[in-house]
Amino acid sequence: MSTARLLQPQRHRIGAGFQAEGWREPLALLDPFIMVDHFRMSEATFAPHPHAGFSAVTYLFDDSATGMVSRDSLGGEHEILPGGLHWTLAGRGVMHDEFPIDAGREAHGLQIFVNLPAEQKLRAPAVMRLAAEQMPRRVGEGWKAVQVFGADTGLPLPWSTSLVLVDIDAGATFDITLPEGEQGFALVIQGSGRTEELPLSTGRALSLPVGGGARVVADEALRLACFCGRPLLEPLVRHGPFVMSDEGQVVAALQRFQSGGMGRLSPRAVPRTTPSNHNKESLS
Repeated sequence: MSTARLLQPQRHRIGAGFQAEGWREPLALLDPFIMVDHFRMSEATFAPHPHAGFSAVTYLFDDSATGMVSRDSLGGEHEILPGGLHWTLAGRGVMHDEFPIDAGREAHGLQIFVNLPAEQKLRAPAVMRLAAEQMPRRVGEGWKAVQVFGADTGLPLPWSTSLVLVDIDAGATFDITLPEGEQGFALVIQGSGRTEELPLSTGRALSLPVGGGARVVADEALRLACFCGRPLLEPLVRHGPFVMSDEGQVVAALQRFQSGGMGRLSPRAVPRTTPSNHNKESLS
């Protein structure tokens, strides 16, 4: 059986208003997740853009200095406040736009792309939301945890996935235990610690195979974002903001987008800042 390993991030910066550490490879170890970005954004960075074939999920940490506005072609315009979750299930296609509520203040969070099973690639798009106070919480000896999404939150998720945010006091331990049949990874958001075999520090990710687990010891106050899910083990074809099962579905998604089949987004009514006009043509 394979063992735990460390995954190194890719670092991204766009202008002065966006920076992120992202995990995209190897896909086999992230499945059913496609990517996770640990981001900081202080200005509108991306133009309105389409998504199809997966879920685009935004979670803001409780230390975020501002919230974010999430707009979509379903007619929604929602504020994501610190500690809150916004889940855009793109399905057959939706237009999307996100930017900080207050220009110049830093939104701090996770952008998570979750794959959809093949039979759900063309389902109708939908939006799900959770406020911080709606998320289940647990407390143990020297640690506390928040269930950001997963079965216990009541959200009708399209596939078995979960995210638990864990804060561990210096010198305390926390056991990561994966559900049967699921694999996972833990991002070190802040602090340092170790497992029996591997050192953990800010910006690293601990990958755990199906059936795996780990006891984490915090050398200093440690914050982990612990992801797990049942691998889909299905073909995946990526083309910019579209994630489909085959090339034909990608071509069809492009045609829907170009013909307006994913809806339209009007210009932002009151720009919070001067957009940097970067087109979100890739999954980053």
